[in-house]
Amino acid sequence: MSVAYDPNKQGWAAAAVTTVATLGLLFMAYTIHKNTYRHPRDPMNFQVYHAEDSAPHQSAESHGATESAPAAKH
Repeated sequence: MSVAYDPNKQGWAAAAVTTVATLGLLFMAYTIHKNTYRHPRDPMNFQVYHAEDSAPHQSAESHGATESAPAAKH
């Protein structure tokens, strides 16, 4: 004879794999965040961004962007 169908015994393996995978991804995201996050008032952030802000900026006109576009004819 066949075994009686019991819906409560199916799907637990998939639920366990999904739970373990989710916990692994959460741990990985937390570890990456902990190792790479810098607070906005962190002195190292100030040094990096201050150096970039003090670099000379050039406008689009000095790069010749307006000259490369064809003139519109009326």
